[in-house]
Amino acid sequence: MQVDAIKVQVNAIKVQVNAIKVQVNAIKVQVNAIKVQVNAIKVQVNAIKVQVNNLCVHRRGKVFFEPLSP
Repeated sequence: MQVDAIKVQVNAIKVQVNAIKVQVNAIKVQVNAIKVQVNAIKVQVNAIKVQVNNLCVHRRGKVFFEPLSP
């Protein structure tokens, strides 16, 4: 009787472990999606830096903004 009860508990624990594994995999998918978004933001930031540099004039280590042409 006791052995059967222990087997039932072990099986219940296995089910819980599998459910946790599914959740961990779902979290990994979300983390990867966030990494993709972070990389996309980095690309945008770099594009903005290029635009800012195109607007700037560098003289003797100082940065001046060119007046925008009308």
